[in-house]
Amino acid sequence: MNKKSRAIDLLIVTALIVAVVGISHFVVVSPLGPSRLLYHIQLPLIQWTTKCSDGAPAWMANIQQYSAKNMTAPASQLAFIAPDSDELYHCETGWKDGVFGDELLQSKARFRFASTTKTVTAIAVLNLIANNALSMDDTVVDVLELGGDLQDPRVGDITIEHLLSHRAGWDRLRTQDVMFMKDVKPWCPYDPEQLATTSLLNAPGEVKGYSNVGYCLLGLVIEKVTGQKFREYISEYFDFESGTLAFIDGRYLDDEVVYDFRHENFYTETYFENFDFNSLSSSAGLSGSASDLAILVRQSLKSEPLTILDGGMANNCDPAQIQSCYGYGVYRYQPASDTMPLFIHEGKLPGATSVVIVDPMEGVLVWLGAGAVRPGVNAHQNFYDHIREALVHHYQ
Repeated sequence: MNKKSRAIDLLIVTALIVAVVGISHFVVVSPLGPSRLLYHIQLPLIQWTTKCSDGAPAWMANIQQYSAKNMTAPASQLAFIAPDSDELYHCETGWKDGVFGDELLQSKARFRFASTTKTVTAIAVLNLIANNALSMDDTVVDVLELGGDLQDPRVGDITIEHLLSHRAGWDRLRTQDVMFMKDVKPWCPYDPEQLATTSLLNAPGEVKGYSNVGYCLLGLVIEKVTGQKFREYISEYFDFESGTLAFIDGRYLDDEVVYDFRHENFYTETYFENFDFNSLSSSAGLSGSASDLAILVRQSLKSEPLTILDGGMANNCDPAQIQSCYGYGVYRYQPASDTMPLFIHEGKLPGATSVVIVDPMEGVLVWLGAGAVRPGVNAHQNFYDHIREALVHHYQ
């Protein structure tokens, strides 16, 4: 073997060693890295599975293609109810039982709604207000008949409207979210008297501060006013027996989609063991199909005199920022004054992403995804902008 051949062999061996060391380092430093890279290879086949109901607008399939790539959801449902005809259209992408599984996703497959549950809770509260069983100005302390001294007197000023619009004075971004403390049972809804020991970051009504505990308290308010357990009342009022809607108790149900956790940094498929799902019933505990959630929201818009679109969504907030201008169970997102606003509530649990969108014409769009967005990207806002563009063209 001449020197040139030996040099080439040495170069090849060196390259292989560098490659093996590099790959090994990548796997050690980023154990989810290979599966995340694999998603880009799987993506074309995931997108290829997209199917839509007869007559569905072409832009719905486009949104599914977009969401598979940019929301990194290998399985998803999209439902849209047109305001002019109340006709329901739906699309599905991926497999119910995981990437390249045996069963393509169907329109009745179950997804976790996560925080889009709050929109359903808000609709139920607004109905009680419309029927004079409750008032926006009622204080939660009075409704729940909580006596005794308050550690923070401002707690006594928290009204139903404050809870609906995330203006009760709490802020989960600045303090720990008591509803999602790992392996800790929250005080709400089991011990509402602890509300008296709560301290607020802001005076009620002063600023927006997204709060899961606020919607847990709304669940207790519903129980107090109706005399029924929250789950029982909601199941009867929204006629769960006629569709897919159901509460989650933690473990996955037989008709539930398989979630993809490769883009989660902290949680895996056993995450549900760390949280109390009964306490999350009114804030993040519902599940079902995109179609059934869209039907529920669309029907609620026909109620009188209050709907989720009647909330004041212009109070000291910037509508160009998502999750800023909350009203009653949705927030207004409008990047510029000359763009069409969207009224949104989104949800996030490990491996599950969801969004409810109502447009100004009262068309309703629901998207449910069995995946998590890539860490460090602005996927949600871009997704909503993409949907807005599709809706603008739809109504032209």
